[in-house]
Amino acid sequence: MRGKSTAAIIGALWIAEITGSFETAMIYAAQRALTDDLGDPVRVGWLITSYLVIGAGAAALAGRLGDIFGRRRLMLGMLTIAFVGSLVSTFSVNYPMLLAGRCLQGLTGAILPLCVGLVRENLSPKQVPMGIGLMISGASAGTACGLVIGGMIVDHYSWHGVFFASALFAAIAFIAIYCALPSSPRARMDGRLDWIGGILFVPAIFALLLAITSGPKWGLFDGRTAITVALGLALMALWIRASLRTANPLFDVRLFANRQVFIANAVTALVAMSTLQITLVFSLLLQAPTWTQIGLGATATLAGLAKNISSLAAGPLSGWMTSRGGGRTTMITGGLLTTSGWLLAMFYNDSILVITLILILISFGATMQFAVGPTILAGAVPPERTSEAAGMMTVMRQAFLGIGAQMVSVLLATSTVMTPGGGASYPTTGAFFLTMGVIVSLCIVATLLAFALPRNAGVAAD
Repeated sequence: MRGKSTAAIIGALWIAEITGSFETAMIYAAQRALTDDLGDPVRVGWLITSYLVIGAGAAALAGRLGDIFGRRRLMLGMLTIAFVGSLVSTFSVNYPMLLAGRCLQGLTGAILPLCVGLVRENLSPKQVPMGIGLMISGASAGTACGLVIGGMIVDHYSWHGVFFASALFAAIAFIAIYCALPSSPRARMDGRLDWIGGILFVPAIFALLLAITSGPKWGLFDGRTAITVALGLALMALWIRASLRTANPLFDVRLFANRQVFIANAVTALVAMSTLQITLVFSLLLQAPTWTQIGLGATATLAGLAKNISSLAAGPLSGWMTSRGGGRTTMITGGLLTTSGWLLAMFYNDSILVITLILILISFGATMQFAVGPTILAGAVPPERTSEAAGMMTVMRQAFLGIGAQMVSVLLATSTVMTPGGGASYPTTGAFFLTMGVIVSLCIVATLLAFALPRNAGVAAD
């Protein structure tokens, strides 16, 4: 660790991950205020969509560039750009300026894969699982801060305040990383790096995520949806072809030939489609009127806090379990917890207290699954490609989060009841039961898939 304190390194990376997660979640706390101020929910939607798609591209691109040119250097650059973007949005005087700042903030999508690489780079092999688990707990803490602190700022000041808070987080994270982490080595490359083939990956992901997030608004059979999907798939095919034909690609698709890499990403995709839809499903269930015969007519704030607090403990526990029993045991345990939680929710959903306890159970299991994925990757790929692999997993999670959200929305719309006198419609008990049943099925598949991992996946070699 070249003279640097392990605690200081972990603390600095933890702050950086809180910064990235805060910027992701804070927009939801400000969503209503932004809609009132901008007068157009579509514009607010673009603040969310642009951030997500740029974040996915940044995760993919910066992960590999960090492996090549130095992760610490790139992390400082990403935090600097995020700081500038936050200030641009803070002092924005029109919508284009606000959107531009939010797009710059999207580069914080690179923070998690860079953190994973920096953990492996600076900690001993036996400390890596716990270190990555702590990074995931930082993501949970940042989400809670974004929703709770962001909400308080909006309530007592304005939406401009959440962007200013984001700038402060970025500045603190920059100082922490600069002071606590040593300079990163640069990876040696044999031959010329294939920039063109690698860059194709970014617009391909952008197009596909754009189709996922905007397609439902445009319409399934709208020409824009078809063109965007076709463009994304065509670019993805070109990227795969270029990666396979190049000796030194920017993103190596051949990493997926590794069983651990493939399974970790497949489980991540299934978890994103199912368990990570927890907020979408339970926020609606909690806030739906009681006359729907399943809604509890309450706020989701308390339950949301409970599930985020539980995640703070689940990340380190995941690292501890992985370092002793292997990533397969941790991933299976997390899958059993999430499956049990969703099964309970199907039959016991008439009490806020019970739902809160179920949320804690599901969130605990999901965080374990989320935390162990990067640890498995870190043990399965060469050190110089750690951040690249983590970045690809981040993109996988983002893409399937969008797919899962649309799947859940369609399932919940299969059976609805209207507000007396017309107006809003809400899912019925049957719709919630169907949605949770599909989620349980996906959770079971993810858990069974984890059995294909080697017993020692993610365990440090002596």
